Amino acid sequence: MTKTFFIIIMGIMFSIQFSIACTPEKKSSNNANNVNNVNNNTTDVDQDGFTVEQGDCDDNNDQIHPNAIEVADGVDNDCDGFTDDDYDGDGFGVADDCNDSDAYINPGVAEACNDTIDNNCNDLIDEEPCQGGNTCPDEMKLVYVIERDNKDLYTFDPATLTFSLVGTLDCGDTNTPGSMGIARDGTAWVLFSDETLYEVDTDTAACTQTPYSDAATGFGAFGMGFSSDSAGSVDETLFVANADTLGVLDRSNWTISERGSMSSQAEVTGKANGELWAILPLEARMVRLDKANADELETYDLANFPDPMNIDTFAFAHWGGSLWVFIRESGMGNTTDIYQFNESHTFTRVRQDIGFTIVGAGVSTCAPIVVE
Repeated sequence: MTKTFFIIIMGIMFSIQFSIACTPEKKSSNNANNVNNVNNNTTDVDQDGFTVEQGDCDDNNDQIHPNAIEVADGVDNDCDGFTDDDYDGDGFGVADDCNDSDAYINPGVAEACNDTIDNNCNDLIDEEPCQGGNTCPDEMKLVYVIERDNKDLYTFDPATLTFSLVGTLDCGDTNTPGSMGIARDGTAWVLFSDETLYEVDTDTAACTQTPYSDAATGFGAFGMGFSSDSAGSVDETLFVANADTLGVLDRSNWTISERGSMSSQAEVTGKANGELWAILPLEARMVRLDKANADELETYDLANFPDPMNIDTFAFAHWGGSLWVFIRESGMGNTTDIYQFNESHTFTRVRQDIGFTIVGAGVSTCAPIVVE
């Protein structure tokens, strides 16, 4: 071994020993940030793992820090700048919002009548103005359907899957009825196969032809349904949908204003909470629509949906949180089957061959959006 090599080895050993001797002893800590927080020279007073510089908005309370779970206690537990976080984005946090998973339920909305929900979170259900003259009669909380061959009008109770005959329409001449919308005042609007539109009394089934003219609008055959203008509102709008367009029918001048394009033919139905839903049978899809432009806000494929090419008639309505579809498939002796698309987004046939053929269905905004 040469002298030069020996000196180098000794130098390395001395350097290692000096490094070990000069390394400070690591202080123990019960969190990753270190109680003394040598990185930013501040102290984690409550020892919850976060200093003020790291986002702790109350360093004297170890239950308040950026990793804490927000609870309804009037405190910003997770230091995100919001007290009692607003999980459904309706502008009200969990301390004030009695259902923070539903943006249509909060202290800022009007109370919806006859839906058995405390919409405005005041611990009252269907209070004034519902009890001051805007209460819907029980029959307006049901679904209405119209039969093709005899023009019979029925109520349908989804809770029992049963029908009750209202009466027979004496209008439309030899034309067959089609789609139907139900206003909360008890009026049904029925479109016939020649594109004429009739006003029908849901108490007596008496009908009167309206001035509506497809020749004037050029809109063609359409499905229709009323939707509340906002959650809890008694004001409503009649939406119509043809082969590829969503529109609004103005009954003051019998014109249709287009809102937006759709991917295929649709039937529509609305809710008391302001939502508008559509079924697209050619695509076997259920969608929630933006009422301003027909954009799809939610979309669901319908498993076990009948072959669209085999569908003879179909109709559609909301009730009780579910969407109800009435379908007759082509074939000798077939009548309408009833399907339910529930809140779990499951599509199921709930009754088969009811004994007659439904071509139109409608429901008013009096119908419940949940069933308790």
